[in-house]
Amino acid sequence: MNRFLAILLLASSVMASAVWAGPAAALLGTPFAHDGLFANASMGLGYASFENVDGEESLSARGFGMKLHGKLGFYFIQNLALHANMDYVMYSNFREARYGLPVYMDHDFYVLSSVFVGAGITYYVPEWNNMFFSGSLGVTGYRLNCRRYYGNTGLRAFAFDVEMGKEWWVNEHLALGVSLAFNSGDYWSEDDGVFRSSSMMLMFSVSLN
Repeated sequence: MNRFLAILLLASSVMASAVWAGPAAALLGTPFAHDGLFANASMGLGYASFENVDGEESLSARGFGMKLHGKLGFYFIQNLALHANMDYVMYSNFREARYGLPVYMDHDFYVLSSVFVGAGITYYVPEWNNMFFSGSLGVTGYRLNCRRYYGNTGLRAFAFDVEMGKEWWVNEHLALGVSLAFNSGDYWSEDDGVFRSSSMMLMFSVSLN
């Protein structure tokens, strides 16, 4: 279900970016400006890490990761957008350990992913040729399917997401961009121990302004 929600928001952002550019011009505001409706869909690759420590046992995943991210909102003043966020992160290099020593490596039967849901702002610096800064706060949930743990943790981890990048106009309201994004989440469960995650991704995006 978490994966479905992430894909749904991402698809909604892509559809808004691709379809609304013509018919919804009235909502988009001034051409080549940051006002009116704001929608952004991005995909990226990079480094992602996850750790769950419960007493003497631990689960971890550190290495290559992939991220999908969607933002949907509006500019409440020019160059400053308020938006909802959702992203989905996939992890790799799954490991299980006891007292810090590897005891099990499952390459064939595991699922490890996270979903972030939150709200944030994006600011385009007027003098910096479409350079932007974005930040959001929210909650993250994890899904694991392995020998020791199966299921969803729920949206329990406090998390934040920050991003900086640059965009280039391709028409009056549509822009393509590249950015660097960092995400981090952390929570403690009395039953399942500490869950924490982080990611650093190079993102490629399409935005509707």
